[in-house]
Amino acid sequence: MAIQNEPAKLRWGELEEDDGEDLDFLLPPRQVIGPDENGIKRVIEYQFDDDGNKVKITTTTRTRKLANARLSKRAVERRSWPKFGDAVHEDVGARLTMVSTEEIVLERPKPLGSSKEDAKNSDPLAQFNKGAVLMVCRTCGKKGDHWTSRCPYKDLAPQSEGFVDKPPTADGSVTATSGPAKGTYVPPSLRAGAERTTGSDMRRRNDENSVRVTNLSEDTREPDLLELFRPFGAVSRVYVAIDQKTGMSRGFGFVNFVSREDAQRAINKLNGYGYDNLILRVEWATPRTT
Repeated sequence: MAIQNEPAKLRWGELEEDDGEDLDFLLPPRQVIGPDENGIKRVIEYQFDDDGNKVKITTTTRTRKLANARLSKRAVERRSWPKFGDAVHEDVGARLTMVSTEEIVLERPKPLGSSKEDAKNSDPLAQFNKGAVLMVCRTCGKKGDHWTSRCPYKDLAPQSEGFVDKPPTADGSVTATSGPAKGTYVPPSLRAGAERTTGSDMRRRNDENSVRVTNLSEDTREPDLLELFRPFGAVSRVYVAIDQKTGMSRGFGFVNFVSREDAQRAINKLNGYGYDNLILRVEWATPRTT
């Protein structure tokens, strides 16, 4: 009886690395399992690593079903329209997003009911009671839009010199177009050689009802203080100290009220009040020593 020899199995060590043959037939076939009810799919593959060992690779993925977008019939119809203009030579789907090169100007929207609010803003005392900040640009006159130092129109507005004190002359005399005529009365304080007292040039203040305001910004002028303190009562005089060299405010001023009760109300309301970008300090002025 003839004995049939079984074919010998191919051994890995008997194969040459540079024989150029594909050894994938030695690996088990690729297996795909799933996806299951949760959308999990597993793919099992086999390959040889750099050392010639068989490696099993399992890849687990999760599949999801995407919802189809519903388009209107008109939108689908527009896709079939022929291109025109510069888009004739464009590929299909190219430049779906166009960038506008036009200059776009953004305007600040006005609050609803601005016409009604203008009537309410006419009473400044009501605004102080609500704690609103009185922000009025002294260059362009806009209210609540920007600070005076950040006005976009300050370069276009003419510079006002009406509130800047003129420096005295070298000899200390009062500048005038012509000297006093003969026979006219000259006060003793203005006569030649007389010692001038502080405040003789209409800077005298009533110490009894005078209020001192400090921490003012450099752009603050006398009309600004008058507009700020006028709602509290009759104001007899307003003074802001000005630097003679720079022409800017020195940061303090005085406000004279006709009534002491009005001055007290102004102190109670405006002490610690935000004006421009600073916090005001309002108090009774210290009486001058004679």
